[in-house]
Amino acid sequence: MAAETAVMPRASLDPAFTKLEPFISTLSAEAVSHFDPSIHLCFQPPKSIITLKELLLSEENAISPVAITEPFPLFTLEGVKQMRADLFRKEVVERHGNRTKPHCYKMRGYSKDTPFVDSVWRSPEVLQACSTAAGVDLEVVFDYEIGHVNVQVDALEDGMSLADALPPTLPPRQSTSAAVVAETLTVDQSEELTSVGLWHTDSYPWVCVCMLSDPSNMVGGETGLRKGDGSIVKVRGPEVGWAVMMQGGCVEHIALKAMGTGERVTMVTSFRAQDPHLKDVSNLGNVKRSSSWGPLFQQWSVYRLEVLEKRARFLKEHIRQGNLPGTEIAKLMAQWNEEQFAYMSHTAREMTGDGNPGSQY
Repeated sequence: MAAETAVMPRASLDPAFTKLEPFISTLSAEAVSHFDPSIHLCFQPPKSIITLKELLLSEENAISPVAITEPFPLFTLEGVKQMRADLFRKEVVERHGNRTKPHCYKMRGYSKDTPFVDSVWRSPEVLQACSTAAGVDLEVVFDYEIGHVNVQVDALEDGMSLADALPPTLPPRQSTSAAVVAETLTVDQSEELTSVGLWHTDSYPWVCVCMLSDPSNMVGGETGLRKGDGSIVKVRGPEVGWAVMMQGGCVEHIALKAMGTGERVTMVTSFRAQDPHLKDVSNLGNVKRSSSWGPLFQQWSVYRLEVLEKRARFLKEHIRQGNLPGTEIAKLMAQWNEEQFAYMSHTAREMTGDGNPGSQY
């Protein structure tokens, strides 16, 4: 018997978001170089969340009880337009775009070439918004993971250059034909749930998934979550400029195919805890196969060493100021050494082996 599939409803457009649009629409469509939260941000906290317990999943390796949030407003339409203008320049797409499936490509490691997008994910206001939604203080894992972009463009045919089908700056409002709807209705659940990619957990603890297309008439395109009992929950995607926060390192999930949309563009930015003492499930198992190893390994190593440095500094001050007996110091040092040896062994193993998705260090 097939596992039961539940569908979470798509959130209705919040009036606070729509009120911004008359002002936004009068702004210049020319690309700007830096993110301005007074113009480009419209964050409101998610009105509801799904917890790991509700999905019957363990919290052992989690840093928050939240599994995934309801979609919430994050960026104004002007913010979305500026990100698209920055991303879909010919030189950026040709340098960083890599085909994945028919009509699809992805872009990674491009932030140094997209000043506006780079400034978005360095904005304290954006980081605070994502942390508030997740229920834990977060920071971007490292620069290479700023804004992994998944692009589905129906007009992109085999043999075409990616630059020949660049998405426009303004997300187009798309129509869904009756034929596409009929085709969708004939796809059974098992085919649908395997039509885009594989079930997986993310390489990093948290992700922000932001919609950069207008999904008003989208058929499909949900995120499938596998519950602890094997059943599946399908969560509707966000509206344009909206986002969801997901603890993807702890939740097995899959992106479902969007049909009849013309395009579907999502930006996925990965996060880790600000607190170096919280559990970190980060690994390179998924991302190493689709990344340039030079910058990936450099930034992975620097981030891991920075965490080690912070942990060492904390222990140093604890021992210096703690007035501890010798036996307690010896115990602390032995425990710390064991934990950090495992942490750094994992750090090296992720670069020298095939990667170990789900490793818990």
